[in-house]
Amino acid sequence: MRTRFSTVRSLAVALAGLALGSPAMAQDYPELSIRMAHFVPSTAANAEWEQWWVDQVQERSGGKISVKIFWAGSMGGPKEILTLTGSGALQLGTTAQGYFGSEMPVASAGSFFRVHETPADAIDSWQKWQEDPAVKEDLARIGVINLYHQGSNPYRLFCTKSVTTVDDLKGLRVRTVGAPYWADYFIKLGIVPVTIPFSEMYGALQKGTVDCSFSAHEQAVAGKFYEVAKYAIDLSFGAHPIWGTFVNADYFASLPDTVQSLLLEVSADLMEAQAEQAAKDAKELVDTRFGELGVTYVHFENPEKVDELAGSMIDMWVDDMAAQGRSDVTDRLAPILREKQARFAD
Repeated sequence: MRTRFSTVRSLAVALAGLALGSPAMAQDYPELSIRMAHFVPSTAANAEWEQWWVDQVQERSGGKISVKIFWAGSMGGPKEILTLTGSGALQLGTTAQGYFGSEMPVASAGSFFRVHETPADAIDSWQKWQEDPAVKEDLARIGVINLYHQGSNPYRLFCTKSVTTVDDLKGLRVRTVGAPYWADYFIKLGIVPVTIPFSEMYGALQKGTVDCSFSAHEQAVAGKFYEVAKYAIDLSFGAHPIWGTFVNADYFASLPDTVQSLLLEVSADLMEAQAEQAAKDAKELVDTRFGELGVTYVHFENPEKVDELAGSMIDMWVDDMAAQGRSDVTDRLAPILREKQARFAD
């Protein structure tokens, strides 16, 4: 069976072949060595796309631009990488915007439940948000530019027990993160949110500290959670813009136009290819790999009752921003999300 990484490599070859015939390849690039700090290990699901980006930058520059990735928080933790990049201590940093709610109150939002049906939908919203002045202001305040974001497959539960109805959700201890409104949403469903790092999920499931992980299913499989939790629940909480790669704004401005264009070009290609491949991987996971791994795929019977109980996370955000006197922001950005939510299907 073809592995995900070999598929990513094939996409890289195909896109590189297209780039070889483009005018950009005729440009002379300076010799550059760039460092990228990454908050997850190289073995994490979707982390291979950062290596894809690095390989593409090097190949399309004729080998003149090299990027070295420092994985697993070795050059800063998830909540440090963005500020380190903004300060100039790092040139590139990859982390999740949701960790920075206080520093970037607008740019950190947008990862809302049951809004985006596909990774491509999540990326489309992210790209439209980047044009908003409030998002630009948040990023400028820290001193970074977001080159690209990856889109996850829908977040779902991976549990130690079968979960088929909203009644089964009550009392479940589920891992969450510090993203805005996530814990409040879970509480409305009777779920007990437990904030722990993803790296501790395996042990937490094994010890019974939590009943379920909460991530895209391929992330749970990459973490081998199936060894201690055998039930994958099909209830979709929607796709998300999961993490992005940021560049120090001053450093980016200092680069020749040809290099800036190259980094943006590779970033755009990554977003398109990654979203498409993620959707294919999700189907293969359900159709083939769950059976191979001994995972039971559980159908959730009444997803509409989730919406009745929890309401819309977009509304939670709109109300919160109104209380802060920032309704101008939601007037511009909420329609982008509501358009996606209106065609969200379980």
